[in-house]
Amino acid sequence: MKKSSMLLLAAGLTTGGAAFAQSTVTIYGIVDTSIRYLSNDNAQGNSNFRVDNGAIANSRIGFKGTEDLGGGLKAMFQLENGFSSDNGNMSAANTLFSRQSWVGLQGGFGKVRVGRQNTPLFDLLADHFDPLTVGNYETNSWLPAAASLVRTPNMLRYDNDFGPVSVGVSYAFGETAGSNRSNSQFSSALRYTAGAFAIGGGFQQTNDNARNKDTAYNLSASYDFGVVKLYGGYFNIKDSTGKTAQYMATTGYSTAATTATGGLPGVQRKDTGLFFGTSYKATSALTLTGAFYYDKSKNVAYSTVGNVGDGKRYTVAGWAEYALSKRTQVYTTVDYNKAKDASIYELTNSATGKTNLTTVGVGIRHIF
Repeated sequence: MKKSSMLLLAAGLTTGGAAFAQSTVTIYGIVDTSIRYLSNDNAQGNSNFRVDNGAIANSRIGFKGTEDLGGGLKAMFQLENGFSSDNGNMSAANTLFSRQSWVGLQGGFGKVRVGRQNTPLFDLLADHFDPLTVGNYETNSWLPAAASLVRTPNMLRYDNDFGPVSVGVSYAFGETAGSNRSNSQFSSALRYTAGAFAIGGGFQQTNDNARNKDTAYNLSASYDFGVVKLYGGYFNIKDSTGKTAQYMATTGYSTAATTATGGLPGVQRKDTGLFFGTSYKATSALTLTGAFYYDKSKNVAYSTVGNVGDGKRYTVAGWAEYALSKRTQVYTTVDYNKAKDASIYELTNSATGKTNLTTVGVGIRHIF
């Protein structure tokens, strides 16, 4: 191909003489790093100081864009990589765009996207109802916000707003020959907003390779008084896949911090819990946030040889953020975590018999 032809294609020209379609591409990201103290950080229960990635927002870099196709129709895409700012590693090994990798169309019918993306239930909580936006540290993000996979590959997703009602539905293909159900996922979310008040809920079901089910139900609400905003929610999870102990937004299924997996395949683990919190705009630059999470669980795996039991767990977390500018914030976080019975094995290094964990962090976040 001639050099001139290559330049024309690179510029987005068509050979039919059609006019340029207006398009935009944006490079964006977050770099969030903190210094953090943990009261219990090894098998002997010793304390530790660490440099960690983030506190509330995971570090990321991404590309997103739209093209105006005319008649109210737009093409759009998003590619987003998660990384650990403390060491430069990718958040998911061998996955370049571990957070988002999708393309879609937007018009009067809503948005249709296909590829790797967040589930509607995860977005419902992270963007609207969880006071800590689901958190980042393993100690304040244990809440199984969407159970199982919260960011799923091979997904077809639809979103639309109908006045005050927002709807999101997705289906992730399992891509298993001979079994459409294996490794598939369905997720949904519904939100109603009336001025300062919002209420929403959702349902999600994820199937593993053996077609064991992991289902999650959620109902949440918030009220914005202006200076103060209140949040609250309820969740119920039933998991027979053996993989839901604490979610990981970047990789989906994860195991607990110890050798236990949190559940046994084929044995239904049940989690029932609630959360509530508040954010207070103390000044134009200073925001204070507090949150409480509680979980009562049954059939928690607490060993590698098939032992299961019941347990309880709660977390109290606080977060103070001061904006140096619209793009740069400094913050401090503190959280206290307490567990009982089988749930102690889901605390970091709790095989030593520790039943509580306290962490404190200070950090800086820049958004570009």
